[in-house]
Amino acid sequence: MARRPLRKKAHKTYSPGDYEAELVRLCKGNRREAERLIAEEQKRSPALSRQGAALALVTRIRHEREPLSRSL
Repeated sequence: MARRPLRKKAHKTYSPGDYEAELVRLCKGNRREAERLIAEEQKRSPALSRQGAALALVTRIRHEREPLSRSL
Protein backbone atom coordinates (compact mmCIF):
# COMPACT_ATOMS: atom_id res chain seq x y z
CA MET A 1 0.00 0.00 0.00
CA ALA A 2 1.21 3.45 -0.82
CA ARG A 3 1.62 5.84 2.07
CA ARG A 4 0.53 9.42 1.97
CA PRO A 5 3.27 11.98 2.45
CA LEU A 6 3.20 13.72 5.81
CA ARG A 7 1.84 17.23 5.71
CA LYS A 8 3.52 20.08 7.43
CA LYS A 9 1.54 21.61 10.26
CA ALA A 10 -0.20 24.75 9.18
CA HIS A 11 0.78 27.89 11.02
CA LYS A 12 -1.93 29.13 13.30
CA THR A 13 -3.32 32.40 12.06
CA TYR A 14 -4.04 35.07 14.61
CA SER A 15 -6.34 38.01 14.41
CA PRO A 16 -4.62 41.40 14.31
CA GLY A 17 -5.82 42.36 17.81
CA ASP A 18 -4.69 39.16 19.52
CA TYR A 19 -1.88 40.65 21.60
CA GLU A 20 -1.51 37.61 23.84
CA ALA A 21 -0.64 35.51 20.79
CA GLU A 22 1.73 38.22 19.56
CA LEU A 23 3.41 38.27 22.97
CA VAL A 24 3.90 34.49 22.82
CA ARG A 25 5.45 34.95 19.37
CA LEU A 26 7.79 37.65 20.69
CA CYS A 27 8.73 35.29 23.55
CA LYS A 28 9.77 32.75 20.88
CA GLY A 29 6.81 30.48 21.61
CA ASN A 30 7.38 30.36 25.36
CA ARG A 31 3.82 30.54 26.76
CA ARG A 32 5.01 30.28 30.36
CA GLU A 33 7.21 33.35 29.92
CA ALA A 34 4.34 35.27 28.30
CA GLU A 35 2.02 34.36 31.19
CA ARG A 36 4.64 35.48 33.71
CA LEU A 37 5.08 38.81 31.93
CA ILE A 38 1.31 39.40 31.82
CA ALA A 39 1.01 38.65 35.54
CA GLU A 40 3.85 41.09 36.33
CA GLU A 41 2.27 43.79 34.16
CA GLN A 42 -1.07 43.33 35.89
CA LYS A 43 0.68 43.69 39.27
CA ARG A 44 2.17 46.99 38.09
CA SER A 45 -1.19 48.22 36.76
CA PRO A 46 -4.07 46.29 38.38
CA ALA A 47 -6.70 48.08 36.26
CA LEU A 48 -5.39 46.44 33.06
CA SER A 49 -7.14 43.45 31.51
CA ARG A 50 -5.09 40.54 30.16
CA GLN A 51 -5.35 41.96 26.63
CA GLY A 52 -4.39 45.42 27.88
CA ALA A 53 -1.37 44.03 29.71
CA ALA A 54 -0.38 42.03 26.63
CA LEU A 55 -0.73 45.15 24.44
CA ALA A 56 1.47 47.15 26.82
CA LEU A 57 4.11 44.40 26.80
CA VAL A 58 4.08 43.96 23.01
CA THR A 59 4.46 47.71 22.56
CA ARG A 60 7.33 47.86 25.07
CA ILE A 61 9.15 44.88 23.56
CA ARG A 62 8.82 46.23 20.02
CA HIS A 63 10.09 49.64 21.14
CA GLU A 64 13.07 48.08 22.93
CA ARG A 65 14.00 46.04 19.88
CA GLU A 66 13.62 48.89 17.36
CA PRO A 67 13.78 52.19 19.27
CA LEU A 68 14.39 54.40 16.23
CA SER A 69 11.77 53.02 13.86
CA ARG A 70 8.64 55.07 13.32
CA SER A 71 5.26 53.94 12.11
CA LEU A 72 3.73 56.18 9.49
